[in-house]
Amino acid sequence: MATYSSYKQITTVNIPAGGVTGSDLENNIALPGTDSVTVPKGTVANRGTGVAGKFRYNTDVNKFEGYNGTSWGTVGGGATGGGSDEVFMENTTTVNTNYTLSTNKNAVSVGPITIANGIAVTVPNNARWVIL
Repeated sequence: MATYSSYKQITTVNIPAGGVTGSDLENNIALPGTDSVTVPKGTVANRGTGVAGKFRYNTDVNKFEGYNGTSWGTVGGGATGGGSDEVFMENTTTVNTNYTLSTNKNAVSVGPITIANGIAVTVPNNARWVIL
């Protein structure tokens, strides 16, 4: 395998329009370095066709999200707090988007919770939504 220093720098000058297709890419793409990589970003309305494994930044909710094969969901996150404390999980108090809990999964929210007009929260058999 070639080392990083032997790879040719890729610029838009090197790639003609339509010059790279999905079949041209390896199964694993390594991005060496210590800086960062920019992922696609946009609003809920900008989401492309849902395909399992898609990843993007949602500018409506200011969170990273991924598509699991059925629906879009938040990626990462978790408890937050002051300093290194990871104590608090926060939820909003209004459901503005239809939502179906996953089968055989449970959910918990802290209320009061308002479900907006025309919006449905579906709790399938073998699932439970608890509002504290």
